[in-house]
Amino acid sequence: MVSVLMSASLAGCAVVPSLEITDEQRGLIAEYAAGKLIEYVKGHPGGLMTLDDVDRADVNPGMKKEELPPAPEDVPEEIPAPVEEPEPAEPAEDAPPVAEDEALVDAPDEIPSEPTMTIAQAFGIEGATVTFDDYETAMAYPENGVELAFSMKAAEGKQLLIAHFLLSNPTDGDIDVHTDSEKFKVRMIVNGGDKVRGDMTFLDNDLMNYHGLLTPGSGVDTVLVFEIPEGQDVTSLDLVIVADESEQTYHLM
Repeated sequence: MVSVLMSASLAGCAVVPSLEITDEQRGLIAEYAAGKLIEYVKGHPGGLMTLDDVDRADVNPGMKKEELPPAPEDVPEEIPAPVEEPEPAEPAEDAPPVAEDEALVDAPDEIPSEPTMTIAQAFGIEGATVTFDDYETAMAYPENGVELAFSMKAAEGKQLLIAHFLLSNPTDGDIDVHTDSEKFKVRMIVNGGDKVRGDMTFLDNDLMNYHGLLTPGSGVDTVLVFEIPEGQDVTSLDLVIVADESEQTYHLM
């Protein structure tokens, strides 16, 4: 049997062709084969590895899992310290009692101050006197337009308020009266309402622009003209003259 097997093995060598390689090539083949076998050895540094041990971010950055922020620790909420309200100040012993429904500070009503000069002085007239006489309302002044050089007519929806003043000379000498409307402003408060501006006119007896000579003891009728709503009744009049940075208020009626 031994002799038969030996003869068969020798015959097999002749049947399978053999490669003629050098020793260097044979060594390279052996090293390559050993490396391939090692790749399939589990647990070896160069062998198989479990998927859990592989960081997928190194292979595909898009597969990196987002790290969830750590859950906040339960921190007890701080309870604000109670605010101590200041105790109300005790009233002084000599302070008068204050009623509950009484205001702490009473705002004073705005009352026009008493004039510090006469109407004549406010208009810059020295020596003469100016006294309120009467008033009238009309659509035109004067009505006939003959006595004076020029007449005044009220605008649509308005009527004229003509306040008459007696300009007189109580002295023993002549007084040259010359008023200039550029040196003062004239307003009229009608029925305690808003201030109405005085109209500029070309009337000869306009007190805002009057020029004339007053002999001793003489007097002349002068006027101030205003426009008020048509049909308005007049119950009170207060004349306001602003001159020399001061405002003078005269209650006429």
